[in-house]
Amino acid sequence: MDETLQVSYFVLCDSVITEENTRKQSLIGIYSGLSSQQFPFHINAAVALCIRVQSPNPRRLNIRLLGPDGSALFITPELPFNWSSVREGLRTFPFAVIQIAINLNMIPISKPGSYLTELICEDKVIATYPFSVIGQTPAPGHKVM
Repeated sequence: MDETLQVSYFVLCDSVITEENTRKQSLIGIYSGLSSQQFPFHINAAVALCIRVQSPNPRRLNIRLLGPDGSALFITPELPFNWSSVREGLRTFPFAVIQIAINLNMIPISKPGSYLTELICEDKVIATYPFSVIGQTPAPGHKVM
């Protein structure tokens, strides 16, 4: 693993609010699990991540979602980030911070099980975020639409 990177957080949540002046992130509705009476379904979620960087070398970052059987459901394009801000920050401080909030729409959830979100840097997994999906039985007399 790259010693010049340290993942501070990597989570899946409902929403991320980033203050413009301070870059402070507020994470709302951090997922630990989901439940549904009907499969397949899709969710809209946000991924929030923060990485401390001690090297100005640009790196490719992606997010991948794995289904319960380990198959890749999707991988994002390279995450957008301005590496010149890292270089600038490292002139003054021993580390720079990369904070990214990205909205993922229509995440496919096909069946109950354990799902895994991976943060990938240069084709190596540097952080994971698991979440579970359980099936709910409808209450007696309740129709599923």
